Amino acid sequence: MKIIGLADPEVESSLRGAGIGMSVDEARSIAQVLGRDPTLTELFCYDAMWSEHCSYKSSRATLKEFLPSDAPNVVMGPVEDSGIVAIDDKWCVVISHESHNHPSQILPNEGAATGIGGIVRDVNCMGATVVATADPLRFGDPFGPKASKVRWVAEGVVDGIWQYGNALGVPNIAGDVVFSESFDDNCLVNVVSLGIVRRDQIIRSR
Repeated sequence: MKIIGLADPEVESSLRGAGIGMSVDEARSIAQVLGRDPTLTELFCYDAMWSEHCSYKSSRATLKEFLPSDAPNVVMGPVEDSGIVAIDDKWCVVISHESHNHPSQILPNEGAATGIGGIVRDVNCMGATVVATADPLRFGDPFGPKASKVRWVAEGVVDGIWQYGNALGVPNIAGDVVFSESFDDNCLVNVVSLGIVRRDQIIRSR
């Protein structure tokens, strides 16, 4: 896709026309790193990996400010698939959290199931035994002008969570549901997974 030599409005128009959500500055930085105009396929790959879902690019600073990850009992902070906190000298709790709008807004059942499956995997791959999941959920107004779509999304998300959780045999022990018209067009699915592991049995991907 042509980026080098084009004005910002032209680049913006090309990106949006292709369905790519990255900023003009981001697109220009890709071209600078590559030393050429990126292909459309390359832009889609960057757009996915630089998305909020994958990189937390807009919320990372806030998360660091309000969710410190350094403490005497923190065995592992945000460097691997899951965080690990010590309970005592031998045992640790492994924690993973996943948050997304899409794909659940588009494919509620499959999207929510993917969320549960991903965080259970992230905890398990640290060597832990997964013992619980939780799911704070945000949906649109079930009695508002978009009630039909909102209810379809909510029902599909709940189905996806229990179906995947039940298949794994992992209990859902907590969560909440909030309905607000602000989520009519973009639900918010949060899922949490907890596991336990002996300190000497932690597995690191590196």
